Amino acid sequence: MRAFLIALIVLAALVAAGIAVFRFAGDGKNAGFFGKGRTETFETEHTDYKAPETKDEEVLVDDKLDDKKPAFDAALVDRRPLGKGGEWLLNASAAVVRLDVPIIKPDVEPQLLILYPSYAAAVKQAHLALLPSVNLIDGKAKQFDDGLYAAIDLAYYQGLKEKLQSHVQLVKRIAEKAGKDSPAAPYLAAGLELAGVKFDVTNVAEKDRLLSAFRMNEVASKPIGFYTWNEKLSELFRFMRFFARQFGQFDAIGLDIPQALAVALGQDKALLADYEKAVAFYKKLTNPNNCLSLADVMNVNPLDVPTLRRLAKEKNVSHASVAVFPPSTSKETVLFEKLFPTGVPPNVDLMKELVKRIRSGEVDLKPTANAGWYDYQVYALETLLLPEKGAEKDKLLLTKEYKKRMLEAFKALVTKRRETHVRQLDFGMKAAAAMPPPLEEKVKPRLRVEPAPTYYLRTARAYSFLANFLEASVGTEGLQSLHGLKEDGQRSPDLYAELLKMRDLFYGLHLISAEDIGMKPNLAAEESVEQERCYKVATDWLAKAIDDGDLAADTRVAVPIYVDLNRNVTRLWLTLGVRLAKLDANYVRPPSTKPAKVEGEWKAVEAHKLEGVSYLIPVDEFAEVELNGARVLTRAELRAICDREKTKERIVQALAQ
Repeated sequence: MRAFLIALIVLAALVAAGIAVFRFAGDGKNAGFFGKGRTETFETEHTDYKAPETKDEEVLVDDKLDDKKPAFDAALVDRRPLGKGGEWLLNASAAVVRLDVPIIKPDVEPQLLILYPSYAAAVKQAHLALLPSVNLIDGKAKQFDDGLYAAIDLAYYQGLKEKLQSHVQLVKRIAEKAGKDSPAAPYLAAGLELAGVKFDVTNVAEKDRLLSAFRMNEVASKPIGFYTWNEKLSELFRFMRFFARQFGQFDAIGLDIPQALAVALGQDKALLADYEKAVAFYKKLTNPNNCLSLADVMNVNPLDVPTLRRLAKEKNVSHASVAVFPPSTSKETVLFEKLFPTGVPPNVDLMKELVKRIRSGEVDLKPTANAGWYDYQVYALETLLLPEKGAEKDKLLLTKEYKKRMLEAFKALVTKRRETHVRQLDFGMKAAAAMPPPLEEKVKPRLRVEPAPTYYLRTARAYSFLANFLEASVGTEGLQSLHGLKEDGQRSPDLYAELLKMRDLFYGLHLISAEDIGMKPNLAAEESVEQERCYKVATDWLAKAIDDGDLAADTRVAVPIYVDLNRNVTRLWLTLGVRLAKLDANYVRPPSTKPAKVEGEWKAVEAHKLEGVSYLIPVDEFAEVELNGARVLTRAELRAICDREKTKERIVQALAQ
């Protein structure tokens, strides 16, 4: 009896450990599981792989094939024929491609958990066919965007011929107009000192106090992002952030400073015109203001908080305050300030709150009439969360796991968008012939980029918007005289040429992605796009993307999203590195083929001739962390921690200490 009990306990332990115990007849004479005769046992170990639960499980479900009904279009023929001699044409207009990201098996695929500092470093480790992901392609855009913004920001700060009047000189002219005894003089002198400009004032002690307070405020004064590339960019960051200070709703200092500055502006029409041009510029380069400018309060006397509230409502800005150089607003900042007016609770996930509101429609990412470049950039990401809003919705059958992957892509890419604009943004795209031989090869999706046609198109349109704005405000010659910046100097093409090339690249990526899934390009009737040229720009870039220096840049960034002074914490969004993920693609509704050189009808490919394909795609690892104190991280500080701690869990744990 005791031996029997011990046997039961052992059997239970083996089952609990995932080990199956089988018994079978060894000599073939005694059939049956309980047959008599010589028996043998063997063990097999089985590992169950289960996807980790996410906070978005309730809204992410597999697409249903019955919901996908793309119409057949006989004219929509893939330009890439099939067969060894190109004897067969492919028409995928009625086909549907299923996309899935298989669960990582840590015991057999440990390489898919490794974090790399750049896309180039990650793709060198690929052991399957590599497919450029949305993240990788955005990595190219990120380096250009940073370089462009840095060049334009610096050009305006220093002045560009007759096109852009220097911000420093503008503030100096305001200071001279206001005078050294003005209530605003210490404030102006403190800011000018950050730019190395001396301005004599009567109240030197107040100037020194304001300067000291600013320098002690790390969130406001510490250069982050690409502003650490060189000292001039760091100086620009500090100067512009100093004059982004909001007086009124969020500031204990009285309103006598903006009142005096508004009066000074009103005394000089040329000065006022230059000031209004500077303020208007960043409404488009980034986004509309989140508070009032000096021009908005110029004819108001006396200036008080109730008046600011009235003016804020009239001017449609979210803050009843006024700044010399107002920061730009964003839809996520407006949302978070609405949700958490007294501070963000410890366990709240800000990214989850943003995603939930976008999905519900409470936050509409579509740019309004007064939108800036940032809104257009974020709008390009919408279909990563809401694939049903993309023109490709009937062409792609997305699994729940793939939707999780696109959710993570959205988180990483919106973080990088914000980091480009970090200084300006406030926190809180009939010839006769013999019949061809039968098509022997399997037909499978032929993807050249991760299928996201709407993302590529909207990104192209964002660059088109930016190009039109900069041509009108800076001029073609002005842009041609500038070069995008990078950490070790300048980018080689002039800014105008590179901007247009980026626009054409994303138009081309839209055309390629649409063709890959058998979708008609979604260009608007009024959209003048040289399709063949843009297509070639994109195919040429994809052919040598692995050697693009922009993709070798370290991609890890941190950006503050909410500063809670009540709890003395700062919430950050971060990208911790690049890892590889599997992407599986297969037709769940077949494409059609027909002979290329003789008459014939389109016929759907038979099921036994279809085959799936697996790719590796580089993806970013996103995290949201809370730091103790009002502080921020430079790229170098974050990257040092990532290099030391290696894994996401350890990195997040180290940052939370």
